[in-house]
Amino acid sequence: MSVTGFWIVAAVPSAAIPQLRADIPGEPQAPEDLSWWQAMDSAALAEPESRGYGRHCPTDAVLRFCEMHDARRPNFDVDACMDLLADVPEQGRFVASIRKGDPVAALYYGLGFEAALAMPGRSGCFLLTAEVVSEAAQATDTVLAMDPVRRASVAARISAWLQVTGDAPGNFDIEGLIDGPGRILKRASRSSQGALGIVQWY
Repeated sequence: MSVTGFWIVAAVPSAAIPQLRADIPGEPQAPEDLSWWQAMDSAALAEPESRGYGRHCPTDAVLRFCEMHDARRPNFDVDACMDLLADVPEQGRFVASIRKGDPVAALYYGLGFEAALAMPGRSGCFLLTAEVVSEAAQATDTVLAMDPVRRASVAARISAWLQVTGDAPGNFDIEGLIDGPGRILKRASRSSQGALGIVQWY
């Protein structure tokens, strides 16, 4: 059975944020060694398939990267989140989806280790009140406001990621993936709203 990964970022009423429940995984007692992630910035994403059929498959580091993001994400009250999102107008939300893939992992690989760590929330998921959304918007803008050379490099890395993970169409909107989260956080900040970021699989 096929599944599709959705990443939704939306500007929502700030008063609704405290009412959303989230079971947030605890941080490890000792800082995790993420040198393997740093090494991915310059390593191949695919390797020859072990049975020697001439095919290629994602490396262990790619699979570990996807699993890490899944493990870090809060367990939201999905029904409550979806009820809240149902009232958000189209211009107030960003949605990216990849069949058999994770839009956040694609963006974070594209950004590289240090830039991805500077993004707000936990692997694309966050509950932000109006009091803190401006700071998150500024942090996101710092990461995603890139000069043309850097932007082209990030887009190329996202494209490379999509070739070995998931089943994204050839016309997948990479530019929208780069611009979407920041656009919504800025909107939330300007309108004194909160913001919700959630990843769901269907």
